[in-house]
Amino acid sequence: MSDDATPVALITGGSAGLGFVIAETFLGKGYRVIIVGRNQERLDDATNRLAERSNSSQAIASIRADVTSSADTNRMVNAVQSRFGRLDVLVNCVGKSDRGFTEQLDVAKLEELILNNVTTALLCSQSAIPLLEKTGGAIVNIGSLASKVGARYIGGYSTAKHALAGLTQQMRLELGPKGIHVGLVSPGPIQRTDAGERYQKNLSEDLPEQARQPGGGTKVKGIAPQRVANAVLSCAQKRKPDIILPGHMRILIALGHAFPRLGDWLLLKFTSSKQ
Repeated sequence: MSDDATPVALITGGSAGLGFVIAETFLGKGYRVIIVGRNQERLDDATNRLAERSNSSQAIASIRADVTSSADTNRMVNAVQSRFGRLDVLVNCVGKSDRGFTEQLDVAKLEELILNNVTTALLCSQSAIPLLEKTGGAIVNIGSLASKVGARYIGGYSTAKHALAGLTQQMRLELGPKGIHVGLVSPGPIQRTDAGERYQKNLSEDLPEQARQPGGGTKVKGIAPQRVANAVLSCAQKRKPDIILPGHMRILIALGHAFPRLGDWLLLKFTSSKQ
């Protein structure tokens, strides 16, 4: 066990995509980083790439785990304890998106979305609480604009992300007395090299073209992954409760919640009018 006082960050879903950028960002700020994923080959590749960016190979580690399993999340945290002796930040970055009409939403699909977007965050957090309480650490959950509004054509995704937002606030109120901060980072569509491609398969033919685009066709400009990663770092270090990207959407969301008819109009305005 290491007695190093250098802070430690655990990032689920850290072997690729946004999770990898978040891991890279924490590593660059002097954290020791553990990435978690299910695919060992991807984990090894990501670990090697992160190690190249680090001053010490001892600053990066990986754990293969299925974070839908409490047995695996407990084993994951025990491995962190054994390797580094502490945990300061948990970033719950595992998630899954969807496209479709609610009238066609299959209950099994909704349960799968809740499992990947909500249950994973719950299980990882429950396992990590004892270590985070010792360091006065932070949990950062990755939400979405879909955590704040229910746009069209995104199937059960908004339902799952709203549940994550509720879980985050409840955890923040309950874990605050233990010295643990819990925050939510809710970005709009994130820039991807495969934008739209992952939504082209297994979609109902009667869905409009906009449903196949990032954010369900939202007119909000794609956000650079690094900008989201910086927000996650800020959420953990400055103990911010709720970050929305882009920031101006917070005002529009607040207006929409205060005046639901206006909120519906704004949602229609910020998404394509194609039917």
